[in-house]
Amino acid sequence: MRAQRRSLSTADHQQRSRLAAKAVTELPMFRAGKRIALYLPFDRETDTAALIAAARRRGVKVLVPVIVDRRHSRMRFYPLHGKTRRGAYGIAVPRCMARPIPPRWLDLIVIPLVGVDPVGRRLGMGGGFYDRALEFRRHRRRWPGPRLVGLAFDCQRTESGFAETWDVNLDSLATESGLQHFSRGTP
Repeated sequence: MRAQRRSLSTADHQQRSRLAAKAVTELPMFRAGKRIALYLPFDRETDTAALIAAARRRGVKVLVPVIVDRRHSRMRFYPLHGKTRRGAYGIAVPRCMARPIPPRWLDLIVIPLVGVDPVGRRLGMGGGFYDRALEFRRHRRRWPGPRLVGLAFDCQRTESGFAETWDVNLDSLATESGLQHFSRGTP
């Protein structure tokens, strides 16, 4: 699936990324006053530039994930202001880091993925950073916390099951074909 993603031409990658981003902007929590986390793309992931631009136009506060401890798979979400620099694994991070915001207080988290199955189980890059940061979602009772939306291309969909017990499921998936919602009761 990573090879399929990488094989897209630059123009096709950009067009598909814009269409997937447009699907995310149609969500009710993508509006002024909300706090959303968006990743900064790495390894030909779906580009988030259109989402960042749309968020700024609408007055949405944008945060980005930053790996703060590689050994223990820990990351935090920092406001995106100004320029970026290379962080862990060569992933862009804010040059100036303000105070992080815990993920439970975000309205929407847009998550990269390598693959996704028909019920919203996400295959990531294998580090477990998102699963660890969002572990609280597996133990919640009434409060739903942030909405988790995978951002990908249709070529990243798979019928294969690969979930582990610690994996946190997506609520929705945005691709160039639009938005797909998953049942919260899905194992």
